[in-house]
Amino acid sequence: MRITLTLSHRNPSITLPVNNSYLLSSLIYNIVDRSSSEFAEKLHAEGYRLQNKSFKLFTYSPLFIAGKGRKWSIRDDGQMSTRDNPLQFTISSPKSEFIEHLVVGLLHEPFVSVGKERFRVETVRRLDAPEISGDMRFIALSPIVCATKRAGVLYAQYLFPGDEDFERVLCENLCRKYEALHGRPYAADNSTFRFTLDQDYADRKNGKIQKLITIKEGRPDETKVKGLLAPFRLEAPPELMEIGYECGFGEKNSQGFGMVKVDTCRTDCK
Repeated sequence: MRITLTLSHRNPSITLPVNNSYLLSSLIYNIVDRSSSEFAEKLHAEGYRLQNKSFKLFTYSPLFIAGKGRKWSIRDDGQMSTRDNPLQFTISSPKSEFIEHLVVGLLHEPFVSVGKERFRVETVRRLDAPEISGDMRFIALSPIVCATKRAGVLYAQYLFPGDEDFERVLCENLCRKYEALHGRPYAADNSTFRFTLDQDYADRKNGKIQKLITIKEGRPDETKVKGLLAPFRLEAPPELMEIGYECGFGEKNSQGFGMVKVDTCRTDCK
């Protein structure tokens, strides 16, 4: 289930850090907290557990400027600004209780803050779910993070299309989220899972389809995360396709990674 918030501001212009995913995550928890502080605290601290792994089972888009072709003005100081109104923000989760707490929280108070900027929530719109099949084309709205930890190596290695373990790790991540959501394992056959990058898009971007995002920038616990930002075709069991669409593909979904939309413009992806 997805909802889109339309946000307005009264300032001549607004400014946010380019690396603002942590601010958007905080916004979501603050809205949920208005409905139920107990649920918000449990979601943040525990999530939905699977053995020693916790999944929040939600993801969200960047903060977009409403209107085709409108973009943020990126500054040299790591900030971005706009004079445009309104902005839009989409949140996705298969958990109805999470979405309900979001809506109730917004009914309590229609004003929200992202960093130092304050917005009024003008509309909350539920989006129709797409028809899920075993062969779909998506556009990544936020980077898809795929990583593996190898024996004897201190840091996780980020994986991308073409890497030997990319499809396997991406598939296994979806299976774990499926189990955390439904309470039963999903035995996926990797031979039925195929990820195909939109090579035309990669060529137009001169191969620059990796995005480096800083989380909690400027704080002692600052981290940098690298992911894939490009359209792609996925052939996979519909059950896993749905998990990816609703929860996000790859890791760190609740930090704003792995959000996609269905690519309705292309008929093929080579």
